[in-house]
Amino acid sequence: MDGGWEVAMAHVIDEFLERLGRGEIPTAEFLPPAVRGTVRLDVESDKRTDQWFVTMQKGKARVARAGKEPEAVMRGSRPAFDRLASGEETFVSLLFRNDIIVEGNIQLVDRFSRLFPSPRSAHHPREFARKERRKT
Repeated sequence: MDGGWEVAMAHVIDEFLERLGRGEIPTAEFLPPAVRGTVRLDVESDKRTDQWFVTMQKGKARVARAGKEPEAVMRGSRPAFDRLASGEETFVSLLFRNDIIVEGNIQLVDRFSRLFPSPRSAHHPREFARKERRKT
């Protein structure tokens, strides 16, 4: 593995959250106005834990490095969060393998996790069925 690639990957989650905070990632279709609350991300690397607070309210997400007591906490390694933020893996797959651990309001985390990109190889079931029908 090329060392330059590792350096570039080291900041994927940070870049994603910064873009989310600047409003560069659309939230309206994934965060209905009724979704309200704060999720804290504990991104662990080596002997350090970086914390990010994402507060969702009225279809928007606000991102900060400090915040009030969250309704939910997502905890995991930087590589796991980087894979999530790059669309390489889904939240559910990381959760089931315990690469990311959730404490608190899982429904809030589920809504928040929909902001992350889908894996590039993912297909919507209806679109997949349409393509398969066209083949026959």
